[in-house]
Amino acid sequence: MKTAIYASLMHCSSTDKKPIHGKCLEGESSWCFYKRAIAKGETPGLHSSMRTYLSPLVEKIMPVHQRLTSDTILKRCVAGKTQNSNESLHSCIWRKCPKEVFVSKRRLEIAVTDAIEKHNLGYV
Repeated sequence: MKTAIYASLMHCSSTDKKPIHGKCLEGESSWCFYKRAIAKGETPGLHSSMRTYLSPLVEKIMPVHQRLTSDTILKRCVAGKTQNSNESLHSCIWRKCPKEVFVSKRRLEIAVTDAIEKHNLGYV
């Protein structure tokens, strides 16, 4: 997971003169255009067609990526926990009452009440 987090930063700071794709996912189904082209035996496209971060910006962003890859945060992610506790509550509500389907106000109130009760009691 640490590699994937750093790969996004390195990928976005890559240039034609200095391609930095060592941490990007390999293979034909890679999200990285550079690695995907190499896996297919093609010449990778130019970096000038994509927006890249300049070195001073990368230096400013690097501490954020270092915090994101800290063991304490990653342990919480692996355990399925979220940085935003409301995400868990919202997912409970939408499981009972999907956003894609129209429901009455009363049905929505019941779904919200039930989700809050279960969330507060720790059944989520």
